[in-house]
Amino acid sequence: MKKKILCIGMILVMAMVALTGCKIKNYDSNVVDINNGEDGIKLGYVNFVFKYTQAGYDINYGSTYGTKLWTDDMTGTGQPFSEEVKNNVVETLEKQYIIKKHADELGVKITEDDKTKIDEATKKFLSENTSSTLNAMGADEDVVRQMLTDMTYVSKVEKALEARGKAEGAINDTTNANTYVNNVVATWENGYDFKVDDKLLSQITVEDMFATSASASAASAATTTNSTQGK
Repeated sequence: MKKKILCIGMILVMAMVALTGCKIKNYDSNVVDINNGEDGIKLGYVNFVFKYTQAGYDINYGSTYGTKLWTDDMTGTGQPFSEEVKNNVVETLEKQYIIKKHADELGVKITEDDKTKIDEATKKFLSENTSSTLNAMGADEDVVRQMLTDMTYVSKVEKALEARGKAEGAINDTTNANTYVNNVVATWENGYDFKVDDKLLSQITVEDMFATSASASAASAATTTNSTQGK
């Protein structure tokens, strides 16, 4: 299993798993403060992306590792895999936030066609999962649409940056597209101060998904993006 476990780019799959549980408290509180209260990333959204990510890992690796997947140190970081995934989810959402903020300067917009596809994928996700699954994931129309919108921004910004890098000659035999994009995003990142509320973040826990979902399966991709991490 790769040490870098979560990419900015993701593929939306339908969870299709049986879950129990309820939504976390402080759903609308900012678990990530951005630039001293200028903005923030809500706990409910981080929780949904984490549970969605967990579902993907359980579907792909649960039969091999069982519950040890989440309780053991799987990649040599000295912490349970659940904590590593949680931290990487936060890091990924911070980078998505930055990328979306800089989309305008690259002429990147969400088109009406994009919105239509996002709406269709959102409705499909909500309709193909049970109410108990959606409740345990903290999944509602707003967070599913937000995730898909942010992924679409990332995909389009990455493509725009790659085109710019090639036009400027910055992407060549020694500097590939991923390195160029990562370097640009790292430069943007200098303009943001992210502070994570660890107490709020600790509310996000692993649900017992795989154990109750022997028939779990991934549905077809609703949208795909290129990754700026993990390659």
